[in-house]
Amino acid sequence: MATFKKGQSFKGQRVHVTGVFDQKGPGMTGKNVAFSISNDTREPDDVITNPMLVYDKYKDAQGKEKDTYTASYSSKQWAAIEKAANKDGDAMVLDADLFPNTRGKGLVVNTNTLKTPETPFDATKHRENTVASREAKKAAREGQQKEQEVALEV
Repeated sequence: MATFKKGQSFKGQRVHVTGVFDQKGPGMTGKNVAFSISNDTREPDDVITNPMLVYDKYKDAQGKEKDTYTASYSSKQWAAIEKAANKDGDAMVLDADLFPNTRGKGLVVNTNTLKTPETPFDATKHRENTVASREAKKAAREGQQKEQEVALEV
């Protein structure tokens, strides 16, 4: 699940759709949607390094455990998402309020408060910002570990 800094609001987050799948099963008409925090317009200190809103597991028809990043949305909710999304860039992007998923792990989009962002989604910039932030965090962790090792040797 997207990791927010302490005190960081779930409101007004820029998110983009990374995947959409029809729900399967009797009477199911909605969509399973994978959303990610969009790091394409974020400042380096504000980048979310684990941007998917949902990180969960499910068992396929053969009983094999697999990863999933989707949450369920009704057909009415999906219509609201499509209506509000800026579709001019590399993926559909929205400004959304998020809240904990009551039917599973992760965060879901409040489809009643969606806003259309002016800036289209830029997948290349999102990837660059996410990777750079991950590398910076990794370097900081490694630096702290070396400092601790030196302190223990003294």
